Amino acid sequence: MIPQPIDPHKIERARTERFDCWFASGWRTAVEPLLDRDPEHWAEWQQVKHSTVRTIYRGELDDGHGGRVPVHLKLFRAVRLSDRARDALGGSRSTREFANLLGAIGRGIRCVEPVAAGTLVGTLGSRSFLLTRTCPGRAMPRHGFSATDAAAAGALLRCAHDAGLHARDLHPGNLLVHPDGGAVLLDLTSALLAEPLDSAHRARALAFFCLDLDGNLRDRTAQQLRARYGAPPELVAAAVQIGRRLRARALESFGRRAFRNCRSTAIERAPRQPRIYLHTGARDLWDDARAALAALDGWTPLKSGRRGAVYLEGNLAVKARTAADARRLFRAAYWLQFAGVPAATPVALWTFQRRGAAAARRLPFPDLGTQLRDGLASDPPALLRAAQQLGSAVGRLHGFGLRNRDMKLENLILDPRSGEVVAVDLDGVRRQSSADGRGRAADLGRLLAAFRDAGSPGETPVIRAFLRHYVRSCRALGAPVRHRARVLRDAEQRAGAWARRHAD
Repeated sequence: MIPQPIDPHKIERARTERFDCWFASGWRTAVEPLLDRDPEHWAEWQQVKHSTVRTIYRGELDDGHGGRVPVHLKLFRAVRLSDRARDALGGSRSTREFANLLGAIGRGIRCVEPVAAGTLVGTLGSRSFLLTRTCPGRAMPRHGFSATDAAAAGALLRCAHDAGLHARDLHPGNLLVHPDGGAVLLDLTSALLAEPLDSAHRARALAFFCLDLDGNLRDRTAQQLRARYGAPPELVAAAVQIGRRLRARALESFGRRAFRNCRSTAIERAPRQPRIYLHTGARDLWDDARAALAALDGWTPLKSGRRGAVYLEGNLAVKARTAADARRLFRAAYWLQFAGVPAATPVALWTFQRRGAAAARRLPFPDLGTQLRDGLASDPPALLRAAQQLGSAVGRLHGFGLRNRDMKLENLILDPRSGEVVAVDLDGVRRQSSADGRGRAADLGRLLAAFRDAGSPGETPVIRAFLRHYVRSCRALGAPVRHRARVLRDAEQRAGAWARRHAD
């Protein structure tokens, strides 16, 4: 049976050999002709989103009066055995969401209008589907809100929480900003309608919604969200604290994307052949990566050592490592991507038995140490900008609970096209607690020692510019950080210790 709560007078059900479907009132005549076709062959419908668990299409239905009604179709997949067991025990995801949408509308929450839901038999077996009426509007951004968007989201979230909507995975991507300035809920697959949320659940829901903002609920772009929600200071503080824990889990989860088929990674495997992991953000280099795999043993390495060898060929920089170390390199690139730290774009990972290799997009520029010797040190404005960019990048690295134990000028490149200082060697990237002051000081001390080895170009103004942006970036992310003078003192101590250990 379709889950409750639902008004039986607003729906009707029809069963045939082809489908088992629930229809919202008045929609059966328009929807039934669609269900007579195989869902894998709806060529006239436009695919707008695809993932391993669902595909979303956009199309139109005949309204019975010579007109066309725009609708969206969500086609679910039961990929794993656990998915099928869950659907068998709790009902299909489409009917659960259908009931949630109707129930939410009944409680005064603004949602997309459900049209029909059920299961459909096609060439690939039984598939669960949901039809909703297309709502005009635009998607809400996840990485920074305008004042209008933040106000719309705050008003909708307050209404939803007061009405008892428990949706642990509700994020800005599940909201649509309507032309009238309000927000509309799009996805209630995992939602539950119950009693109004208590303060703990509200804090968790707001923290998750603002997870992609550097300051979480305290971020400056969320000011109107807080105001329209009516969030007291105690609730804001609790949400920010929860947000730090959620961010650490999200970083770990994003790193796992490197090793599974998803929208970030495609995996190619064959018996007795290397397994290839391809980053979807570098599709233009996939063919080069496959060719490099076949020819790697014939290349001359740029350098080699106890860790392995480094090769530069065309648009690729390839590091041959053990399989475990190559996996760490590839995952570290995903971590930095999640944290917004400029780094060389990962392209591919190859593993076979105990051997491995990780490829990244090659930047056709010398390292930062060489750039300093070749003229950057004699250009004070450019040097200050580079110090500011590097300070912000290292601050984000530490703010997200990461460190780089091999931070030196030879592993950094100033990209003149973007003005960013990009990390190109990720062997030393590790996860740590964002409160680990010793680890942060060690990274800064290593970088300060490298700066002094290069002759301290720009001297005090460059160090101050770096520290100012480093502290600002850490604080924006909510990471505990001392005053710049204390940070510099700790870095000085670590730089001195490093210099003594590596004295000639």
